Amino acid sequence: MRWAALLSLAMAGLVVSTAELQAGDAALTVAYGNGVHAFNDGDYQCSYDELSGVIEAGANDARAYYFRGLAALKLGRLDEAEADFQQGAGLEAEGRSGVGSHAISLALERVQGCDRIKLEQYRGRARVAALQRERDMNRRRYSDIEDAEAEVLRKRRPERIAPAESVPAPEAKAEADAEPKPEADEPPPAERMEREKPAAKPGDAVNPFADEPAER
Repeated sequence: MRWAALLSLAMAGLVVSTAELQAGDAALTVAYGNGVHAFNDGDYQCSYDELSGVIEAGANDARAYYFRGLAALKLGRLDEAEADFQQGAGLEAEGRSGVGSHAISLALERVQGCDRIKLEQYRGRARVAALQRERDMNRRRYSDIEDAEAEVLRKRRPERIAPAESVPAPEAKAEADAEPKPEADEPPPAERMEREKPAAKPGDAVNPFADEPAER
């Protein structure tokens, strides 16, 4: 019985917390709608105040920052408008706004002219910056993976490898064995012919003045 009572109390507390959360979200939604309607009606101070209440309550809706910035721009508060544009663009580009870019663009359809151009400049710069951060993060991730793989390969490699002896290839060794080698004591061919030529006799001297033998 005691455990059942504790469980009932816990469930009751959970229901109350969920109801309060839903009521808070509904109140923020109403305040945001009032701020947008006031801006469209030209009541820029009321719009600024309503949207400030939404933002101060902790809402991360980029639309609230955009419309409060637009209201501040109409009121001549340029620095506040640019700060709101930058904050809202960062939430939208990083996907932390709670609503997608398509829904944000639909909410801004009635905003045209120079104010819309100024706002779109912040949105475009934020998207480019977010893409660059994502590329840098992926590059660092891949670099860490490559470093880890290189470290694993380095640890697997033996510390010392004995140098391999220089052994001739089998083909080169066979060619070297098949090639005939000259004997050490055998003289060169020219010198051998001179040695084998018979020695000339004393009577065999050639007479340059002798008559040539008659032809037969």
